Amino acid sequence: MKTNSWAATQIAEACHGHLLKTTAAEVTGFSIDTRSIKPGDLFVALKGENQDGHLYVKKAAEAGAAALLISDKSSVAELNSSLSIIKVTDTLLGLQNLARHHRQTLKFQIIGVTGSNGKTTTRSMLQHLLSMSGKCSATSGNLNNHIGLPLTILGLDTTADYAVLEMGMNHQGEIRDLCSIAQPTAALISNIGPAHIGILGSLKNIALAKAEILESLDEQQTAVVPGDTEFTSLFREIAKPRLFTFGENTGNDYRISNLEMTVSNLSFTLNTPDGQHHCQLALAGRHNAFNATAALAFFHQLGGNLAEGCRRLASFTPVGARMERVEIDGINILLDCYNANPGSMSEALKFLAVCPTPRIAVLGDMRELGDMAMEMHRQLGVQAAASKPDLLVCVGKDAGHIANAARENGMAESSVIALSSNAAAAELLKDRLIKGSTVLFKASRGMHFETIVRSLWPDLGKDLH
Repeated sequence: MKTNSWAATQIAEACHGHLLKTTAAEVTGFSIDTRSIKPGDLFVALKGENQDGHLYVKKAAEAGAAALLISDKSSVAELNSSLSIIKVTDTLLGLQNLARHHRQTLKFQIIGVTGSNGKTTTRSMLQHLLSMSGKCSATSGNLNNHIGLPLTILGLDTTADYAVLEMGMNHQGEIRDLCSIAQPTAALISNIGPAHIGILGSLKNIALAKAEILESLDEQQTAVVPGDTEFTSLFREIAKPRLFTFGENTGNDYRISNLEMTVSNLSFTLNTPDGQHHCQLALAGRHNAFNATAALAFFHQLGGNLAEGCRRLASFTPVGARMERVEIDGINILLDCYNANPGSMSEALKFLAVCPTPRIAVLGDMRELGDMAMEMHRQLGVQAAASKPDLLVCVGKDAGHIANAARENGMAESSVIALSSNAAAAELLKDRLIKGSTVLFKASRGMHFETIVRSLWPDLGKDLH
């Protein structure tokens, strides 16, 4: 992997900063966290609600940083280290300007991926496919916001043929801002669901916010969007690029049919402009057929061979803690606690319903639902009851809403338990898990469900922190 090295003068020019001090040492990487900084990095002293990176400039210097990007000159007044120092008015804006400048030097295809659910899995699938025909860089982990995206761009392999960049959002205008930095040459929307509806107010507003990714493309460029949603026509109105749809409904350019699922895999027929193709994936859950179809549609529009693409996806493994299936001591564990919203919760419960019994659903709060939190958690309780788990464990401040709705919709009192803490859930499950059972863990990231998982199986959930 090849990345650029930067002189301090280049950095100052790119981020519209002022050089307070310069040395001959070149910057070879970028960091916002002194705990993971490497020798040669530029340390960006970001100011947040709870932290100020300027308090850690000395630690950055001691860790081998080659340069500092600061906005508070007083933070380096007593710093005696030999490293370059660049001052800007706003370090976040400086980081974004630096990434924007670097993006303009990259000559390969950059594909932007967004969506309410599935964007990380779809992004990873697309990277897996594009790696067949060239070198493909992609977003690492969850670096998909106004801070993570610039860091991703600055760390891209400059010899790549493609880059697949994930773009997250929780308010209108955010995708537009990310596109101004990433300048994608193609775009994919995985789906539209009620994630962040508490902030955005309605599904239509969510669709409009996601559709901002289409505004950045021209008529010669390509976008792939879901075709089964009520907002497909909205995408067509907004889109300038060539638009292709995917889904189950007749009329989609890439259509799923004959979908079959087992506990450990799924298969379907992919109907395309070039004929039919059989796809089989070592993945759990109906939603992954849609993720795969979106990735294959895009791969095809970029010139890929669909038969080869379907064969390639057969070897794809899921990103950690996203419907990850593990068997330990005869217990089937469905680890899907990286994040959660009403749409992804619904899909997880549908999958649990076809798993071996006894079935246990461990569900936690869904965040950023605002005034709709009670209603959405009650709907989750209704869906949980319909999936007929043998035991429903609800955890968090909204656990009561899930539990009450589940009881009201037919679940026995003894089969529904509401708890306030992860520790209590772990203690309960120690006595309830038996050989042959299937247990689903699903909650928003802020619930830190990995603490439950680690209490029961110390080697699981290590990818989450």
